[in-house]
Amino acid sequence: MFKKAIIFLLGLVLLFVGFSFWMSPRLGGLLTFGDAAIDTNIHILHFDTLSPAKIALSYEDKSQDTNLIRLRETYQLDTLLHGCNSAFDKVIKIQSWVQSRWKHNGEQVPEKNDAVYILQEAEKGRQFRCVEYSIVATQCLSSLGFNVRSIGLMTKNISDVISGGGHVANEVYLKDAKKWVFIDPQFDVMATYKGIPLNAIELQQCIAHHWDFEIINPNQTTTKKDYSLWIGPYLYYFTTTIKGEPIHFWDRIIGAKKNVTLCSKGTKHPAYFQNLIRINNSVYTNSIADFYPTL
Repeated sequence: MFKKAIIFLLGLVLLFVGFSFWMSPRLGGLLTFGDAAIDTNIHILHFDTLSPAKIALSYEDKSQDTNLIRLRETYQLDTLLHGCNSAFDKVIKIQSWVQSRWKHNGEQVPEKNDAVYILQEAEKGRQFRCVEYSIVATQCLSSLGFNVRSIGLMTKNISDVISGGGHVANEVYLKDAKKWVFIDPQFDVMATYKGIPLNAIELQQCIAHHWDFEIINPNQTTTKKDYSLWIGPYLYYFTTTIKGEPIHFWDRIIGAKKNVTLCSKGTKHPAYFQNLIRINNSVYTNSIADFYPTL
């Protein structure tokens, strides 16, 4: 009986160890193997532009959420927008304001994913990641009635690189233009081509094909050349939520499909995020209609 118990316990231990390596080959960063640098090449990507949407992404007006009302009133966001004549101007104003709240630090993680908390901590001198710029921009714009989403961007070698393989920005839906528009609150950047604001895929196409696009960068944090070289490698995999739901630990264990990832035709689906965590929460598509619903 004792021998059977020992064998059973050893089996559980082996199962746990095997599952841990399956979920995270680098065991959450305890191991350091992998690519030392990201793939900096700018790739030509090809998407399905003809098929109708098969994935139903949903968005709702969250402006009356109690926490968002508190955010809007605490930081007088309505007053901040005085003089803005269009939704486009408002988005730029909010993005520039968010970018100016703190300096980027890729190592610091806040205790709460709440814009008021992050902003209050920033006022104390703390600095945060691209993730927090995206969170604060999302909540500020949502409080003002915009449909806005975080968008995860990943390099081609995201599965193997040790660090620096991902970036988080935003896309905002402009109702008058009937399109999604890419913004990068970390850099205070919005891109346009012939005066039309671009989404993330359109920006990638402009960079890859050397089309003469422009950037709007009120806080003058970067140049078009520098930003293109920096952002270009990250515009390979594109991820956002299907229903705006966060992914929790249990979701990763069971592989709950809460995200949609847009990939170029023929592209291998990424297996891991920097070999730290298995990417198993996405539905994959190469259809533009799936990723960019008209609201």
